[in-house]
Amino acid sequence: MSDDLPDEPGPDESEPAGDQSAETPDEQPAAKKAKPVPPPLPAARPGASPATQVATVAVVVVVLLVLGIVFALQGGNDAPPAPDRNDAVTTVPDVPSSGFQPSANSSLGAPPLDIPSSLCPKDLTLEHPFTVLSFNIHSAIRKHGGLAAGTLIKEIGTWKPDIVLLQEVDNNRGRSGNVIQAQQIADALGMSWVTGSGETGNAILSRFPVKEHDIIGLPQAGGKFPRHAVHAVVDIEGTEVSVYSTHFDHMSQGARIAQATALAKVVRADARPTVVAGDLNSRVSSTAVSTLRGAGLGDVWAVGSGAGDTAPAANPRVRIDFILHDAFLQPLQAVVLASSVSDHRAVWSRLQLSETIGCLDVGLG
Repeated sequence: MSDDLPDEPGPDESEPAGDQSAETPDEQPAAKKAKPVPPPLPAARPGASPATQVATVAVVVVVLLVLGIVFALQGGNDAPPAPDRNDAVTTVPDVPSSGFQPSANSSLGAPPLDIPSSLCPKDLTLEHPFTVLSFNIHSAIRKHGGLAAGTLIKEIGTWKPDIVLLQEVDNNRGRSGNVIQAQQIADALGMSWVTGSGETGNAILSRFPVKEHDIIGLPQAGGKFPRHAVHAVVDIEGTEVSVYSTHFDHMSQGARIAQATALAKVVRADARPTVVAGDLNSRVSSTAVSTLRGAGLGDVWAVGSGAGDTAPAANPRVRIDFILHDAFLQPLQAVVLASSVSDHRAVWSRLQLSETIGCLDVGLG
């Protein structure tokens, strides 16, 4: 099913204005030395006459003006164009550098022999970065018709996500080749998959092992279609993380609020690190989004740049697709990606899961 943009937002759905150090190394003071006696100064040279000084200043001014004109003519056309908020980004950013540089003086000697029986490091954590993609794929059908599943799979593969949260995914529909699209995409990318209910719904793909999954029905509440969220528990380096893919109603604000309220209740009861993503058909200041934020979820676009608009794909003017996360996770990067297939742009984010380390048994006894 192809959703139009959500109906005009009410008073609570106006878009708010978005908000957006260098260290210097300590320097060691030089050791104080005896100050040598300076040699005697040479006799002063006679100064130039006033006329000569004026002429010299005039020549310098003329030379500077000429250099400025030459620079403007040669380099003025090389200035980069002003950024366009609607420029289509199709690649994800590189992994941020940790800034670590190994020391040439690092010791590789053997540890001391008096090994303790246990170590209890204070405030030591392990960091597990992973990437998430939320994408309303429009059933892999181009806006003006034509199935393009192969192109869509290549786009997703180029972005190399670890977890993919999809909306408008067909299940055995003739228009999309009578296939389960979640399985078709996952098999092509070498990922596990979970799909939702109905002919068209939501799905989750994962490079991590899927430990469990279920479908959470959401109230229709006067909306046009039945709605749900697909839930999966994935194992990220030994830590279970809950991920939810959902799609709220596009016709009724009341339905969206009811669906957000129901999903927020589920999220509050989930003790695992959590990601909620999808096409919410709601603006950032809407009651629906605020309801999810009230369940302890943050927005990855806190680290994004620009408006983050996702729809319509050709010339986005509203941000209605989101990746939300709880306090166990920290967003590192976020970007909106253009697709040649869907009527939405995708949202991609790199998040980090931090795991506190307890006492480690290291002794021999």
